[in-house]
Amino acid sequence: MTLPLFETEEEAPLSVTELVGLIGGTLERQFSHLLVLGEVTSFSRASSGHCYFTLADRASCIECVMWRGDVFRSAYRPEIGDEIVCRGRMGVFSRQGKMQLYVTAMKPVGAGAAQRALEQLRARLHAEGLFDPTTRRALPFLPRTIGVVTSRRGAAVHDILTTLRRRFPGVHVVLSPATVQGAEAPRQIVAALALLARLGTCDVVIVGRGGGASEDLAAFNDEAVVRAVKAFPVPVVSAVGHEVDVSLCDLAADLRAATPTAAAEAVVPVRADLALGVSTAEHRLRACMGRKLESLRHRVDAVGGRLRHPAVRVEQIRQNTDRMATRLERAMRGRYADAADTVSELRARLARSASARATAAAERTRTLAAALERSMRARTAGEARHLAELGSALDALSPLAVLGRGYSLASRADGSLVRAAEEIAVGERLELRFHRGRASARVLWRDTDKDGDEKK
Repeated sequence: MTLPLFETEEEAPLSVTELVGLIGGTLERQFSHLLVLGEVTSFSRASSGHCYFTLADRASCIECVMWRGDVFRSAYRPEIGDEIVCRGRMGVFSRQGKMQLYVTAMKPVGAGAAQRALEQLRARLHAEGLFDPTTRRALPFLPRTIGVVTSRRGAAVHDILTTLRRRFPGVHVVLSPATVQGAEAPRQIVAALALLARLGTCDVVIVGRGGGASEDLAAFNDEAVVRAVKAFPVPVVSAVGHEVDVSLCDLAADLRAATPTAAAEAVVPVRADLALGVSTAEHRLRACMGRKLESLRHRVDAVGGRLRHPAVRVEQIRQNTDRMATRLERAMRGRYADAADTVSELRARLARSASARATAAAERTRTLAAALERSMRARTAGEARHLAELGSALDALSPLAVLGRGYSLASRADGSLVRAAEEIAVGERLELRFHRGRASARVLWRDTDKDGDEKK
């Protein structure tokens, strides 16, 4: 006989996803706010910024995840072997069905780990430039309104107010109270600073508390407080009352004061000292002005003693004018005589020079004229001889000379010369030119044979 596998066949099975979802939901509801203490046995940070690590004790371990946003907000970076406390919730990684602790915050346990976390935060903020001394602002000489961020019931606020009233009575103080010790202190200090920034009436702000143990001053090493101090729109004085350690808030502030009293002394001068200084300066100014006026009075008296009546001055000016006019007249006459002598001398020199130059020019003209005449005669004789030679050559070549030896020229009616018998026809009328005169003839016959035989 076969036993049934399930009590009822109608019961619907769960899928793996549904089962993992039910387990995850149960864990998240039952374990939504946890504080877990353990030792870090493995730690890695992905390129996305998420951190994955394992917490363990002597008997058990659990996988943990811390998302990138929570990692950025945490000042502490754990190392393998650190004992830490984690705040988070339980959940299930559905892909692998693995239970995990999703961590939102962590802090080290023990003095050594806490100091290492503080040094890590200090190095990171220093790399960002939050502690750069060149960015610190100078405090105003005489602030009208002073903001104070500290506990309402602590000794620090009493010391600050007492010192401000003693040094400069009447200065306006705005208190923005905050808890300065405990887990809520960082958030309240940041909120108090934000309130003063929104008011916008403060010229300088004091942030601090009285003395205490190192663990009591942890709020002033919180990253959010340090960033709020650095980003505040007006200068900030850090007055954390301890001498041995320097808080991160001290490094980020524009001025560090050892105590709240010292901070109050740094932000305002002593009113009595200022009044004394003003009074001393006024007295010195009055004395200086008196000496200056006395000196000017003596100068006026001295100048007045040297002053004369205007009529006397006018008479002196007239005499000086007459004397200068006489001197000017004599000077002009002398210069006129000198100029006349110079003109006469120049005229004589000019006349002598013009006569000599005219004589020399006439002599040169006669010399050049004789030379020109000789040159023209020689040139004319040469040209006459050349013309005679050309005439002889022309006569030798002229047909008239040939005619003079008994020859004649025959030409047709159109004036063209007859050079050969074959150029004319029998009966053609020709014109004959002799050495003297002309005659007309008719061709009765012609001889064109080279040997003299008649052809026609």
